[in-house]
Amino acid sequence: MVGVSIGIAVLITVVSVMNGFEDELRKRILGVIPHIVLEKKGGFISSKDTIEKIASDSRISSVSTFFSKETILNSENITTGAVIKGTDGKSELSIIPDFLSVGSLLNLENGNNIILGEGLALELGKFPNEFVNIVVIDEENPLEEMPKIIPFKIVGIFSVGSEIDQKYALISKTSFKSIFNPKNGEKIEIKLNDVLQASQTRRDILMKLKSDQISAISWNRSYGGLFRAVQLEKVMISLLISLILLVAIFSLLISINNLIRANEKEIAILRTFGYSKTEIQLIFIQLIGIIGAIGIFLGNLMGIFLSLNITEFFNFLSQIFGITVLDVYYLEYFPSLVHFEDVVIINLVAIFLIISFGIIPANKAANTNPVSIIK
Repeated sequence: MVGVSIGIAVLITVVSVMNGFEDELRKRILGVIPHIVLEKKGGFISSKDTIEKIASDSRISSVSTFFSKETILNSENITTGAVIKGTDGKSELSIIPDFLSVGSLLNLENGNNIILGEGLALELGKFPNEFVNIVVIDEENPLEEMPKIIPFKIVGIFSVGSEIDQKYALISKTSFKSIFNPKNGEKIEIKLNDVLQASQTRRDILMKLKSDQISAISWNRSYGGLFRAVQLEKVMISLLISLILLVAIFSLLISINNLIRANEKEIAILRTFGYSKTEIQLIFIQLIGIIGAIGIFLGNLMGIFLSLNITEFFNFLSQIFGITVLDVYYLEYFPSLVHFEDVVIINLVAIFLIISFGIIPANKAANTNPVSIIK
C-alpha cells in the first residue's frame, strides 16, 4: 500500500512540476515575442487599415506595429549579436514593461536610448546610464561601405527569466527608423488569446488579407522545436518515473502470492464447502483492489500536497543538506501546476495495472487443487 502511494505521489509531483516549467517557459518566452508577425514587401500603405481588418477575430487579443532587426552590439572589446526591437510605451504588447528592474519604456523617447535584457547587459559588461554601440552594416554593399557605429545610452534593464534576456534589446521607433531605414516599413505583431492556435490563425489571416506581398510568421517557426522538446521530455520523464509505480505493483503481487501459499489449506477447505473458482478469484481481486484503492487515494493526497508545496519542500531539503537546487534555473521557485486530467489519467493507469496484474495470483488461487492439499 505504501509502495503504491509513493509511486502515485511521485508521478503526480513530477508531472505537475513539468507542467509548471512548461507554463513558465511559455509565459516568459511567448510573452515577449510576437505570436504572429505580418510583414509586407515594400511596407504597408496603411497599417491601421490592415489592423482593422484582422482585429475583429475573436482569437486575437491585441495588435500593434513595431520594428525588429538582428544586428550587432559592441562595447569596448566585446561584440555580440542581438535582436533590436523598435517600440514605444504605448504600443508595446509584451510582458517586458512588467519585468523592468531599472528604467521605463517612456525613457526610450528621449534620444538614442536603449533597454537591454539582463543577460545581454552582463555579457557586454554595461550598467544603466553607460553607453553601448549599435553596429549598422549596409546590407546592399556590406564590403564597400564602412559599418556605422552609433552609441546608445542604457536607460533600462529587464529580466523575464528566459533566454530572451540574453539577446533582446529595445529602442524607440524613431531611433530605429533613423539608423536602419527599414525598406519594408513597420511590421504588425499579433498577440493571441491561445498561443496554440497560432498556425491556424496565421493561415486564416492570410486568407482574409488576400495579398501575395504579405508574409505571416508564427512563433512555431522560431520556438516550436523548443516546446516540442519540452513536451517530449515531460512524456519520457513520466514514463521513467512510472517504473516506481510498476515496482510497487509487483511488490504487491509478490505479497499476495505469498499470502496464497500460506493459506492453501484454507483455500482448499473453502473449495470443499462449495466455493467456485470464480468466487475464490473475486476474494483475492477484492483484496488487491482494496489495497490498490487505498494506496492510490493516499498517493493522490500526498502528490497534490507535495505539488502545491514543492518550493517549500526543496527549501527544507536545502537547509538540511546545505545544497541549493534552484541556482541552475532562472526562477527562484519551483513552478507547479496540478492538472485534473493528468491526475485522472495516472489513477486510471494505476487501477488498470493493479487489476490486470492482480488477475495472475487470483487465478493461481482459484486453480488450487483441494484434493492434493487435503491429503
